Amino acid sequence: MLFLNPAAFYLLGVIPIVVALHFLKLRRHTYRVPSIMLWLSTDEDRRANVPFQRLRNLLLPLLQVLFLVLVTFSVARPALRRPGSISGKAILIVDNAASMQAVEKGKTRLDFAKQEALKHIEQISATGGMMLMVTSTSKPDAYIREAFTTDTAKLQNGIKNITPTDIPRDLRPVFDAASRYSESLQDKVFFISDNFENLPDTPLSIHKIGVGAAPENIGIVHFSVEIVAEQYEVLVGVQNFTDTRRDVDVQLAVENVHLDERTTSIPPGKTKSVLFSGNPSGLERRVISARLRLTDDFALDNTASAILPAISPLRILLVSNNQNSLLPQLLNSYGDHTQVNAITPPDYHGTNDADIAIFDGGTPSGQEAFGGFSEIASGTHLIFFNPGNNLPFIATESRSVETDTEIRSVIKTNETHPLIAGVSLRNLQVRGTTHRRLPLSGQSLVETEKGALVWIGSEADSQFLVFEFDAFNPRISTFATSIEGPLFVYQCLAWFEARSTLLRPLALDTGQTQRMFRTGEQIKIVRIGDDATLHVQKPDNKTVNVVDSMFAETDQVGVYTLFADDVQIERFTVNLLDAQVSALSHSATAPVAETPAVTADGFQPMTQEVWRIPALLAFIVLLLEWGFYHREGVSVRGGVLSKGTA
Repeated sequence: MLFLNPAAFYLLGVIPIVVALHFLKLRRHTYRVPSIMLWLSTDEDRRANVPFQRLRNLLLPLLQVLFLVLVTFSVARPALRRPGSISGKAILIVDNAASMQAVEKGKTRLDFAKQEALKHIEQISATGGMMLMVTSTSKPDAYIREAFTTDTAKLQNGIKNITPTDIPRDLRPVFDAASRYSESLQDKVFFISDNFENLPDTPLSIHKIGVGAAPENIGIVHFSVEIVAEQYEVLVGVQNFTDTRRDVDVQLAVENVHLDERTTSIPPGKTKSVLFSGNPSGLERRVISARLRLTDDFALDNTASAILPAISPLRILLVSNNQNSLLPQLLNSYGDHTQVNAITPPDYHGTNDADIAIFDGGTPSGQEAFGGFSEIASGTHLIFFNPGNNLPFIATESRSVETDTEIRSVIKTNETHPLIAGVSLRNLQVRGTTHRRLPLSGQSLVETEKGALVWIGSEADSQFLVFEFDAFNPRISTFATSIEGPLFVYQCLAWFEARSTLLRPLALDTGQTQRMFRTGEQIKIVRIGDDATLHVQKPDNKTVNVVDSMFAETDQVGVYTLFADDVQIERFTVNLLDAQVSALSHSATAPVAETPAVTADGFQPMTQEVWRIPALLAFIVLLLEWGFYHREGVSVRGGVLSKGTA
């Protein structure tokens, strides 16, 4: 029960006054009489009116107090909550993404969301049943927690069993799934979340129920681990999401054993980078982690970890007969771990075990010249310089190229792609370029007014990078002799090197730290025998089988272990590293409390006023009090000789 006018309870302050009146003594006037024989009862009346004596008849004051209470209840407008009725289906979506783990008042946002969901299923009923869904799940198409049902107990149990995930929210899949189950415009969607920004476009009618306030948080938003010049370098980016400057202690550990520590002062809203370096001897392939020594409202981004990479050789196959190319010198200067095998096109019989195959000008002609590339492409990435018509896996209509002998200038670069980030090729001029219609997997990186000059594509488990000009011939362009050109090639080699490992990210825009991924990211597992049975042990020790060399259950922050036939073959880590999530944005909307009696949405009244009931009872009590008062009568004590006033 709720009261629509709770201020009426102030009227209860009258009750003590009414009770006090029954205890007050009457003030009497004195008159001279010849005898008191007829006024013996006066003494009894006097004793009855002594203040604060026990009342001899409690019924009258009790009825008066009860009358005042009932009148107060009536004026307070009591109302009963009634379930709203939907002429159709209802879909209840509870946000369980990473940000819902923020703690407020001792509870997480998800706890508050579940409370709102439990109240909601008591307030709303749907003739077609209600479905319970969540926004984040480690398994595709596993958003439904309870199918359409009118059983409140099942819905309550499903809500209580919702668990948080460490995955940044992606609302498009869950709303697409909800759209598939919606059959009419009368169906309603109720979305409980901490943030309603950037909701996907959907024909569904969405009712927002907000939770969350403004918690304080400091988190790790960047983390990278690499070996540079025989030293390990760990770069930790820490962002302060509070309104005040904070001093933060950053700890570095190897397999949970303390290794180093730094303290940094971070202004509000800013990010500071902390660099650790040292001798990697004995630390290769071990888990190295950073931890913030602080207590805030979001613990998920206070740690990050990676596997310290071992220095393994990078096998590069160079197929070239270009006598004017400066590419061999550039490849040999990439790093001491680089192994370059240079051959001429006639000697090419496949990529074999190469991590990267580079074809410089002298690309073999014809699909057969690639030595059955489609069978051994797994794990090998390709770079083509001026390939002409001889690109593998390109549709026939895309193989035809147009040759341009004029000098062309770069007019556009794809600065959002990691391969081109930090590299400026705007002043580059080239002669003798080729142009083609890009395949569906192609993505332009550098363009002239004639089209794509450098582009990247993918096929099966491999990616290929194409330069539509003789990049390392100084007679053609200044690409090789400039600063930006070799830097761009180095970034490309590092990009492909990071993807030449056993575990690869499915997306192209992932960081380059090997064996480190982000929550919600899908992982491709390559170079495992076809007969091996793969499974992964998650941070909570749960074991998940790997199907079709794809692993998608990266829903927890921590260390994962890959097994092949019960033999441990690799470890990898998963981190949040998402500044947008760590910001803990919120756009809380007041929960749905009541709805008008009849609305365009088709709801029935959700509250029913019952003030008439206490009003009727008050009237009955008043009649009883009046009848009791007159039944007892009023004794005139003292006649005209004794007159009392209040």
